[in-house]
Amino acid sequence: MIIYGAGMAGLLAANILRRYQPVIHEAQNFLPNNHAALLRFRTPDVGAACGVRFKNVHVAKAISYERKLYNEPTVFFSNQYSLKVTGSVIHRSIDNLENASRYIAPLNLIELMAVNCTIHYDSKLEALTPLVELKANKNVEPIISTIPMPLMMKLAGWSPTVAEFKFKPIWIQRATITEPDIDVYQTIYYPDKKLTYYRASVMGNTVIIEHSKPPEQNPGPLIMTTLREDFGIDATKLVDLKSSEQKYGKILPIDDKLRKDFILMLSEEYGIYSLGRFATWRQLLLDDLVADIDIIEKFILGSHSYDYSLETIDV
Repeated sequence: MIIYGAGMAGLLAANILRRYQPVIHEAQNFLPNNHAALLRFRTPDVGAACGVRFKNVHVAKAISYERKLYNEPTVFFSNQYSLKVTGSVIHRSIDNLENASRYIAPLNLIELMAVNCTIHYDSKLEALTPLVELKANKNVEPIISTIPMPLMMKLAGWSPTVAEFKFKPIWIQRATITEPDIDVYQTIYYPDKKLTYYRASVMGNTVIIEHSKPPEQNPGPLIMTTLREDFGIDATKLVDLKSSEQKYGKILPIDDKLRKDFILMLSEEYGIYSLGRFATWRQLLLDDLVADIDIIEKFILGSHSYDYSLETIDV
């Protein structure tokens, strides 16, 4: 089995399908880690599949608007938040503020997932045409691709082109709180379009602020103010302040029939099975990939119809 991409989707597939002795091909010359935010899951399934222990916590949520806190979502807040984050009015996680059970992954999750995986770096999928003959002669191994759909469409000569895919970058600022000791898990949403940030989270002693527009370069003052005025935490010391940008932070939907037709074409003509948020171009949780990998395996074995109809939202 061949897997293209050593991101979280590819590593998860390699762990779950380890009995096929998969080889991962990664285009970069290092193990990618595009997740600056602390990762949290709705189930422990990903950790169980990779042999990594997740911490079960309860997350409290609220909305902050003009420095007032609200415990109930409204249509106004939901629509303003969605427009701020995606530029469209669609269902987002702000719509549900109930306390939630979540599973927190260790900060080195990606490194732990890569243990015992065979990864070839600087290895790109350059063209799809050679795969047609191999598939016809039944000489090709099953291929799972986490390569973004716009790039795969280019490789396949598929129309429309990459220009029709819409996405928005996000910026993440984070820090570690050393004083006082903190062991709570809380998230506050910010639908106010005048603010660059749309969500702030306290996850134990880690604070994370996510922005839909470029923030101020020095995250310290904003983090301290947000902790004090919104979370009621008078932090006296922050360390490990970091800032990063994620180019494909939020992807926007494309025509669903076109999306599914392309995924089906890849599997039927090239023997390539698409996996993950970017390869299937839909908003999903990493938890969902456990079931998707099971579907791919059944499809490879000829016992399932390929279908990506799952509707998911962000956490």
